[in-house]
Amino acid sequence: MKILAVVLALIVGLSSAATVSAKDNGGAIALQAVPATLHTDSAYLLMRTSIAKSGLFPIQPVLLRIPSQQEQDDYRVAKKLAYDAAIPELAKKAKGSTVTPLTEFTFDYPGRPNTFVVESKKFLIDGEMRTMLIEVPPGTYLLYGITIGGGGLVTCNCLGTVSFSAPAGIITNVGSLYADKVHKKSPIPYLEDNLGAQMFQYGFIFGEALVPPDGATPIPEILRALPVEPAQFEIVGQYFGVGAANINRLAPIPGLLGYEHGKPVDLRARAVR
Repeated sequence: MKILAVVLALIVGLSSAATVSAKDNGGAIALQAVPATLHTDSAYLLMRTSIAKSGLFPIQPVLLRIPSQQEQDDYRVAKKLAYDAAIPELAKKAKGSTVTPLTEFTFDYPGRPNTFVVESKKFLIDGEMRTMLIEVPPGTYLLYGITIGGGGLVTCNCLGTVSFSAPAGIITNVGSLYADKVHKKSPIPYLEDNLGAQMFQYGFIFGEALVPPDGATPIPEILRALPVEPAQFEIVGQYFGVGAANINRLAPIPGLLGYEHGKPVDLRARAVR
């Protein structure tokens, strides 16, 4: 599945590096106890995450929710109002040359961000892999990238990733997420770590991998009374991500995600995305 360019363009305003670490964490609430019942207007994500660190800081996944049509409309209206108000100052700075067009105008958008950090310290079950249960707004999510210490987006999966739907009233089992530094071989499994040590001269390079759930994936006993469904993944083609210090791609997933000449491939349909 290709995410529409107009939607991904909204990442500029709704999920900049500054908003990735917003206080409300994009509406995501990490649950540290199992609820008796699920809210019918909320979605729930179940995942296991690795707990690698970079120095003292945890390496944490970032997920992005595709904005609803209303959110897109609200953002466009707010951007146009801010742009119109800024025209005198933009014209002054242009000094007779072309004024910054609306498409390139940036502003501090007050709306809720559509990204959230999977915070490793807020878990349901501890272990070598931590089990997370996260209450989120219903919608379509993609594995957007990686942050360290909950700060701004450090690495985005702009060269290929996956998305999935999270419907209201059920728990969507995302599977296992792995993230670590990949400029050299990592002890974390499934990651692509063949970038070469020379990449380190530009700073740490981070990578992410997903192992989707299957019939053999155990469901925690404490969740057995609640509705849990496996995520249905779609392939997301390359896109322009804003605010990330580095770009990478989600590691290949056997039978699901591959790459040909650098472009993501849906291995189920042998279709280049």
